[in-house]
Amino acid sequence: MTPEPQGPYNRRVRLVVEVRDDQDELELATGVFAAQGWGVRPARSGDSVTTEDGYAALVVEIPVHGSRWTARPTAVERLTSLAGRRKLDLWVRESKLIPPKPTEWQTTYHVHRKAPQDAGPVLRRLAEHWIAIGGLDVRHTLHLRGEHSDEQRDRALAELATRNIGGPPFDPDTHDIRRAMGPRTGTGSAAPHRDAGLIAVVCATVLVCVASGVVLGALTSPWRLAAALIPTAICWPVGAWMTSNAPPPKLVRLGCGVILTGAMTFVGWMWGRSADTDLSGLLTGLGMVLGIGLTLFGLWYALSASWFSRNVQWFLPVLAAPLPFVMPWVGAFLHAVYLEELFGIPAGAVHVGFYWQYAVAFRPLAVAVAFVLVLVALAGWARHFNVQAPVSGFFRLMLVLAGIVAVLTVVQISLDDLDKAADRAMNAAAEGRRPPAYFGIRPELVCVEPVGDRTPVINGPVPTGHPVLSFQASGDTVWLWDPAPSRGEDTTRHALRVRAEDVALVQAEGRHC
Repeated sequence: MTPEPQGPYNRRVRLVVEVRDDQDELELATGVFAAQGWGVRPARSGDSVTTEDGYAALVVEIPVHGSRWTARPTAVERLTSLAGRRKLDLWVRESKLIPPKPTEWQTTYHVHRKAPQDAGPVLRRLAEHWIAIGGLDVRHTLHLRGEHSDEQRDRALAELATRNIGGPPFDPDTHDIRRAMGPRTGTGSAAPHRDAGLIAVVCATVLVCVASGVVLGALTSPWRLAAALIPTAICWPVGAWMTSNAPPPKLVRLGCGVILTGAMTFVGWMWGRSADTDLSGLLTGLGMVLGIGLTLFGLWYALSASWFSRNVQWFLPVLAAPLPFVMPWVGAFLHAVYLEELFGIPAGAVHVGFYWQYAVAFRPLAVAVAFVLVLVALAGWARHFNVQAPVSGFFRLMLVLAGIVAVLTVVQISLDDLDKAADRAMNAAAEGRRPPAYFGIRPELVCVEPVGDRTPVINGPVPTGHPVLSFQASGDTVWLWDPAPSRGEDTTRHALRVRAEDVALVQAEGRHC
């Protein structure tokens, strides 16, 4: 059998599988596993695998994409379900996650120009700081295996002096090398524990600086300045960690710490100045940040190394092509509901700029896209944690149902927004105030003055003692809306239709004309 092409994977799981000791059964199992692109071989004497009587051992390696916590059970489930479909007599004796090869230490050297030989002490000191931040680099780097040492530095200088791959050659009299500035990373068996501790310390530092900024922005007492002492105290340790790979001059280390802690404190200060800073407001803000972060990670898990990422060059144009036609239709629909269903005025009788159709449709479409992205993020988390086959069908069904609920929710939100906007306009008219506009529909509070003795009007009479709403006319017909409660609870019955030449409209203020 020809092996099938493997998809993306980031984990390797090795299993010891016991197959019935029959030549045909062993060949069938080997061919079935190989057809999946899995590595399969008989157990060797060095594996020290003991089997039950009547069984032979195969070592199968299955690539898995997703979390390391679910890689082994996912590999076992894939093999056992495949064996069940092919009616193979086998069972999994052992499974083990193969860890990746530890990252080999590398040292990066940057070539830079030396300070002038005739430079004074002040200029030379400034040049040292400028070199430390890359100001005199010539954009030439050399990467060597192993940790930095004097011997390695001499070897780097000798290698640069003897080789030229183009451009100006390395000149020991005018050029020198420096190590890359940044945090020092660890390797070895203790590296994961150090990484976990480092992540915890970084998160605590960020939270402390942001909290200090919130206190500085939210409070008005002079004692709030005491909160700035914490970021000030930790700026040196932060800068020293940030430049621990190649310690530069002290002023550069301090500057890196001030920039990092100051930026985080400034974010907290902006938050404290502009947002609700009580406990519930802070918890709400943190919850939103956490939700956005989880959604972004879920989208990454769902879209990276997937069918979408491989076909994004044509899939995005297909998604974007209907938008110029869908958005005006949605906008015209919302404008029609606002005018006809809530005010009783035909949508064609009111002039609205075409660009407002895009504006009014943007919010419901944005909410719909947000719902879709959240659902895709949930699917991404499910993909990352390798939702098992018995649950995946139920999960897909729930995604479809959640999509339907999301569409209905977006429709309900849009209709609720229409009701609230109409209520605001009606209440403002009843109180004698100019109503707010609704995405290009601008009702005006006016007094009606009949031109002749008799004014023909549909659903009249025309009120002349109190103001009414007038929408921008489209043609020779003027539509008015009477806020008087005497016309009943059906707001569409408050609409009045008159000819433009029969009335004069005067801008009004207050409840009386």
